[in-house]
Amino acid sequence: MKKMWLLPFVLTASFLLLAGCQKKNPYGLSEEQPVSITVWHYYNGIQKEEFDRQVRSFNETEGKKQGIIVKAYNKGSVDELSSLINDSIEKKVGAESLPDVFSAYADKVYEIDSLGLAVDLRPYFTKEELEEYVDAYIEEGKLNGDQSIKVFPVAKSTEILAVNQTDWDRFSKATGESEEAFSSWEGIARVAKSYYEWTDSLTEEPDDGKAFFGRDAFANYMIVGSTQLGHEIFQTNSGQTVLDFDRETMRKLWDNYYIPYVSGYFGSYGRFRSDDVKTGKLVAYVGSSSGIAYFPSTVTLEDGTTYAIKCKLYPLPNFYQTSPYAVQQGAGMMVLKSNKKREYAAVVFLKWFTGVEQNMKFSMGSGYLPVKKVSGSDEIVKKFLEEDSINSPVSQNFLIGLDTANRYRLYTPKPFKEGDHARALLQNSMNVKAKEDSEKVRELMSQGKTREQAAALFLTDENFNDWYEDIRQKLETITGE
Repeated sequence: MKKMWLLPFVLTASFLLLAGCQKKNPYGLSEEQPVSITVWHYYNGIQKEEFDRQVRSFNETEGKKQGIIVKAYNKGSVDELSSLINDSIEKKVGAESLPDVFSAYADKVYEIDSLGLAVDLRPYFTKEELEEYVDAYIEEGKLNGDQSIKVFPVAKSTEILAVNQTDWDRFSKATGESEEAFSSWEGIARVAKSYYEWTDSLTEEPDDGKAFFGRDAFANYMIVGSTQLGHEIFQTNSGQTVLDFDRETMRKLWDNYYIPYVSGYFGSYGRFRSDDVKTGKLVAYVGSSSGIAYFPSTVTLEDGTTYAIKCKLYPLPNFYQTSPYAVQQGAGMMVLKSNKKREYAAVVFLKWFTGVEQNMKFSMGSGYLPVKKVSGSDEIVKKFLEEDSINSPVSQNFLIGLDTANRYRLYTPKPFKEGDHARALLQNSMNVKAKEDSEKVRELMSQGKTREQAAALFLTDENFNDWYEDIRQKLETITGE
C-alpha cells in the first residue's frame, strides 16, 4: 500500500524531470544522437583562425553536451559567398546544399527573406536575452518594420584612422603640423596638402610630392558623410525608398576628397590602402577596424629600401562642427529555414558564440567588436587587455572601436530593393572619377604642364555639376524616382 501511495509522486517527479529536459533541449538531441549544422562565412587570415578556434571549443564543450556539431567553411569574400548562396537556392548544377547559417549583410538577407527562406530568430530569445545585446545591433536585424529578427549580430566593426606614426613624426617635427588635424575631413585635406608640399621640397624635381591619405570602402564616406551633413541619401519607409542626393552636400564631399585627390594629396594604388602604406605611397588611411591586423610593420620603397614603422590609431574624422557619425558594419549571421531541430541547433551555437567570454576572445583575436553591452564595461575590458600591451595596435583598435560605438552616432544603411546596386554606384562614382582624372593630370604633366596647371582643368564647377547630374540620374533610375 505504501508503494502504491508513492507511485503517483514518482510518476509526477519523473514527468517534471522529463519536462525540464525537454525545455532545455526540446528536440531530443544528445551526444549519442547529435545534429550537424553547417556555417558558411567570409573570415580570412587571423579572423578565420580565431573563428575556427571558437567552433572547435563549442564542439568540445557546449556542443558536445547539447548534441550539436558545427562545421564551418570559408567561402571566399562576401560577394563570393553571396554568389554561392544564390547558386544553391537556384539549385544550379554543381551547387552545394544550402548551409544552416551564413554570414550576410542586411541587403542579402532582405533578398533571401523575400523568398521566404529566412528564419525569424525572435521566438528563440527571451526579452531579457535580447536586452543584453547593443540595441543598434539588434535593430539592424529587423528588416520588415516589425519585431522579427532576420539578421543576428555576432561581431561588429566600424572605421578608424590608421597612421604610419614613424613617417608622421618626421613630417610633424619638420613642419610643426599637429595631429589635431586628424579630427576632421577638412583637417585631413589641409595636412595632406602640407605633406605633399613638404615631400616635394625634399628633392630638386618639381611636382614630385607624395600623397598622404587614402581610404577603403568609399561608399561609407558618401553615405555616412551625407547623413552627418543632414541628408540621408537613401530613406526607406514602408518598403519605399526616397532619394536625398543633396547638391550642396555632395559639393562638400567633393571638395574634401576629389579635389585633394586630383591635386596629388590623396591616393590609392594597391588593392587596399594598407598595401599603400606598406609601399610608402601613403602615410595614413581610413579603413575597417576589423582590418587593423593588416597594418604593416615595415615600409618597402620602390628602390628596395626597407625600414620599420610604428602604427598609431585615431577615431574616424568627421566634418568640422558636426555631430560625430561612423558606419556600423560587419556581417551578421542568418539562419536559413530547414527544420525546427536544425534551426534550434543553429541558435544554440549563435547564443554561445556571442557569450561574453567567447565573443571577447573572438573580438580581441580578430579585430572585431563584441556585441553585448556588458562587454564595453571597464571590468570586462580590463580583464581582456591585461595580457596585451595598451599601446599595441590590437588594444588601440579595441578601445577606439568601443569609444566610437559609445560616443558616435552609428549608422547602418537600411536594405531596399536594388540597394546593393545603389551602394555600388556610390562606391565607384567619385572614387573612380578621381583616380581617372588624376591619371589624366599626370599625363598632362608629362607633356610639360605643371601640376597646378593640369589639375586646374578638372577643379571646375562644370566638372562637379556634370558628375553630380550623372550620378543623380543613375540613382533615380535605381530607386525608381
